[in-house]
Amino acid sequence: MKSIGERLPSSLLLIGVSGLGKGALARALAKSILCSAPIHLGAACHECKECLLFESENHPDFRVITNDEVETKVGDVTATEEKKSKQLISVKSVRGLAEFSGTKPHRGYAKVVVINPAENLNQSASNALLKILEEPPEFLHFILVAKNAQSVIPTIRSRCLKHHVLPPSDEVAVNWLKNEAEDRLSSDERTTLASRLSSNAPLSTRELLIDEQFFEARGHIVSELGQRRIDVFSLAAFCEKLDPEYIRKILYPLIHDLLLLDVEGELYFYTDMSDELMNIKQNVTGVLLIRWMDDLTDYLKSVHHPLNRRLALEALFLKWAKNYKRL
Repeated sequence: MKSIGERLPSSLLLIGVSGLGKGALARALAKSILCSAPIHLGAACHECKECLLFESENHPDFRVITNDEVETKVGDVTATEEKKSKQLISVKSVRGLAEFSGTKPHRGYAKVVVINPAENLNQSASNALLKILEEPPEFLHFILVAKNAQSVIPTIRSRCLKHHVLPPSDEVAVNWLKNEAEDRLSSDERTTLASRLSSNAPLSTRELLIDEQFFEARGHIVSELGQRRIDVFSLAAFCEKLDPEYIRKILYPLIHDLLLLDVEGELYFYTDMSDELMNIKQNVTGVLLIRWMDDLTDYLKSVHHPLNRRLALEALFLKWAKNYKRL
């Protein structure tokens, strides 16, 4: 919070990976600005009339724009962030702020607008927002939430104070999960894996821990890739039914660990599958892994295009099998 200072700027851009609680942070900042007796920026008193109105989602000086609709609260959007990211915030939603932004606060303190996720602003909506940001009233504050700064147009970025919300360390993330989600933990090893796969973002980790489909898919794919004779067509049919995000989250860490074995002789992600990875490593070189990672990247870039996913996956795994046979 030190990079923000003691006062909320007129425009703040919160940046960080999914699952860090950026929505919760935006809520805490907004509540403290509207609070009549805040402890400090980000820490409201929770007792005054302003706080009670905020908590009941009825504060007249608070607005949230998210995916083409205006809401009156900021929740933890982590669980639905991926689904929301496929939508856009329209110009109609932003223009709807004109009256709200131009009138003085009803409660006499400030007005706060949260835009989350800011990367979902379409071009027209971005231009409409820019007009408000160019000469905002002194009482008006904008908090934009995004995964990365580059997803927000430069003219808006330049008018915002940027604050990077950093993930915690492995130890801090795992300890938080033990305290907050103990009923969802199966083992320390799995918890550490889920945390690392989620870039140590606690909220995303908590969701991943209970995603049995992901861990079953991971085990199946790694086991199949370790076979001397890979059933390419069966594996492609299996992966076709999976969310492409699963494939990314399974295969990139796999390649990372196989390459790490070459350099340091240890694993970072797949410590629970050391035997399987050692078996794979005996049959594939680092050069071929890097080449196949490029093929994987090309596949993931085209996954949302109107193509036959099954054929694309078959081509991808045929290249893996071909690499195996060369050794």
